[in-house]
Amino acid sequence: MKRMVSLLLLVIMSLSILSACSSEESGEMKKFVIAYLPSESSDESAKLNKTFEDKLSETIGLPVESYKATSYNAAIEAMKNGKADMATFGPFSYIVAAERAGVEPIVGISLPSLANSPASVIIVPKDSDIQTIADLKGKTIGFVDPVSTTGHMFPKSMIVDELGIDPEELETNFFSNIQFAGKHDTAVLGVVKGQYDAAGVSGMYPAMLEAKGLIEKDSYRIIASSGPLNATPVGIRHTVPDDIKSKVKQFLLGYDDPEYFENLFGMADAKFIEVQDSDFDNIREVAKKLNLTSEELLK
Repeated sequence: MKRMVSLLLLVIMSLSILSACSSEESGEMKKFVIAYLPSESSDESAKLNKTFEDKLSETIGLPVESYKATSYNAAIEAMKNGKADMATFGPFSYIVAAERAGVEPIVGISLPSLANSPASVIIVPKDSDIQTIADLKGKTIGFVDPVSTTGHMFPKSMIVDELGIDPEELETNFFSNIQFAGKHDTAVLGVVKGQYDAAGVSGMYPAMLEAKGLIEKDSYRIIASSGPLNATPVGIRHTVPDDIKSKVKQFLLGYDDPEYFENLFGMADAKFIEVQDSDFDNIREVAKKLNLTSEELLK
């Protein structure tokens, strides 16, 4: 009797697996899941995200749900394992996601107000004796996330280019300690509160936190700045059916809610724009220069 029950369970499990595979192969989806990062979480953003999700759901004819990712790596793994279908990445985390999880760019996010502003800055406390990048030797630094463009790749690239040192030396012999804060605002606050001697963050965050009253005016100094960033990619899982991809893309390109863009991206004039994978080849070149690979970053 036990053997019969076991065989029956095995048959049911096999049929379930085959059914799931058949459903995926036929292009059927029961829901569409958006992965959100910690920096995209607040009461206000949750409301705006819900409105966004409801409107997207109406467009694609599927329930739209959210997945709270703890980091870029978590979002990438969720998309790789089919637990999430779309997420907003930085250019660097996007190329890691494309390589590791087959993620494709569905649209990009353009920030016209920052077109001529530095994408990334290195900041120090206002009363620090650090004046130049060379003065960072032997100091502690806070980055944001290993796969953050403006909170890791660009600051590191600025240091390597300025000093002409090997990236490996930067990792092992230059700083006394390297930490990852997880979020841009946490890294900025880490500098202001003395947790780090310096931090590499998105260029818009220090002023944004100052405007919100979260840090005092002139509580930090910028010692280095990068060039501007053209666009931030929104990635979609490559196995999402083409008809759903098309509907999602058209929805995003036509989405116009200044409050949504202001809250999530810091700029009311932000908008979704057309992009393609090759637009981020320059980021791949910088990653290659810094010896940053997905295998190392996603350990």
